[in-house]
Amino acid sequence: MRTVVKAAVTTAVAGVLALGLTGTASAATGPANLTGLGCPGSYTNNNSANGGATGWTQYLQYTYTGGNGFRYGHYTVYYWSVNGSSSYQGTNDYRCY
Repeated sequence: MRTVVKAAVTTAVAGVLALGLTGTASAATGPANLTGLGCPGSYTNNNSANGGATGWTQYLQYTYTGGNGFRYGHYTVYYWSVNGSSSYQGTNDYRCY
C-alpha cells in the first residue's frame, strides 16, 4: 500500500511541477495567472518575446467570497504597448491564498 501511495504522491507532484512550468511560459504571452499570489493590489508582467517592451498590468478592483467559501480577487486587465499606450482587456477573477 505504501508503494501505491508513494507513486500517487510522486505523480501528483510531477503534475504540479509541469503545470507550474506551463503557467510560467504562458505568462509571457498574456496576463499572469494571479491565483495563489494573495490578491496583490496590482501586478505587471512583461512580454519577454518583445524584450519586455510590452506587457500586461492587472489592478485589483475588489475581493469577494465565492459560493465555495474561497476568497477571490476581481481584476481589470490592461495591455500596454511599445509606444506606452494601454488598452483595456477585460477582467479576470483569481482565487486568493
